[in-house]
Amino acid sequence: MTYTRGIQTLANHIGTEPEYVARALRTASRAHAVIRANQFQHMTDEQFRRLMGSDRHVVAVVANLALRFAGRIEDALLLMDIYHASQGAKPPRQVIRKGVGTLPEHHNHPHIQQAIRILDAAGLPPIVTDGTHQLRPGFQVLPAGDELPGWIFIAPDPDCGDRTGFAGGPLGYLAVMRWAGWGVMTEPVLGGLWAVVHPDHRNDPFSS
Repeated sequence: MTYTRGIQTLANHIGTEPEYVARALRTASRAHAVIRANQFQHMTDEQFRRLMGSDRHVVAVVANLALRFAGRIEDALLLMDIYHASQGAKPPRQVIRKGVGTLPEHHNHPHIQQAIRILDAAGLPPIVTDGTHQLRPGFQVLPAGDELPGWIFIAPDPDCGDRTGFAGGPLGYLAVMRWAGWGVMTEPVLGGLWAVVHPDHRNDPFSS
């Protein structure tokens, strides 16, 4: 069966077969008047990115149903947790203490805080450090510097290669941040770090 560009795009985005997205779209359209099939009919990658920015609730509902139809219940719940964390729609699961997910001196950086909450919602383990010693291994979020506003770097946790599912493997970090609406660089930089940019800076990522 041939599927529309929009259905293919969302299927690629969440890593499932387009048949599940098409079924989810039909189900969601019947249940929610706000969701219209023509939103997904001939969508380009750029149009999908814009929809993610303007009405991410619609995309989250369809993606959640698609993964449920695919039998991936844990990933379906994970997508909603990431969505809620990225929107600030629910209280965070835990208070991010200094030295968790980043160095203590970067704790109050707003984009770093938001990224840690998103990665925490995805169940990814953060580093714990006192600033000098690593107390527990995990991912570490770093600022990119004033010359790259909105950008941060993510060092994956050392055990990421052993995980499966939507957030599994080193590329799971990109999948999580992309789903949260952040822009990503698809190749690692600076010796294995992932570079991601906050949604507010996606349209002008290299302004100074």
